[in-house]
Amino acid sequence: MKLDLSSFRPLNVQRATEGFKCYDNQPLTYWTTALAGEVGELCNMIKKLQRVERGGVDGGSSYTAKDINKEMLKEEIGGIAIYLDLMASLLDISLEEAIIDTFNSKSKKYGFEQFVTPIKSNP
Repeated sequence: MKLDLSSFRPLNVQRATEGFKCYDNQPLTYWTTALAGEVGELCNMIKKLQRVERGGVDGGSSYTAKDINKEMLKEEIGGIAIYLDLMASLLDISLEEAIIDTFNSKSKKYGFEQFVTPIKSNP
């Protein structure tokens, strides 16, 4: 399964605007908080899994480590990507360019050989 982020963005913005009734009518802090919430949920799941792996108590509020599965982790990671794309859109930043540019600049900075070559779009 593949996803073209530039094709995804218009759908993401449309769903936020028409479905959830929130996009550019919310302050940027709404989106940073939404993103932080998704990252926090993922971190909490991983914390619970690692606590139990190291002999800790499998306790929690609405779920425990034994309840956590790959689908739950995938959903949180997906939510992070969705909110990140909406926030980048509001800031007029291409998520693809941000990823490529940052990855390549860090590779150059640290002398790594791995560089992302952007895919040329068809005119």
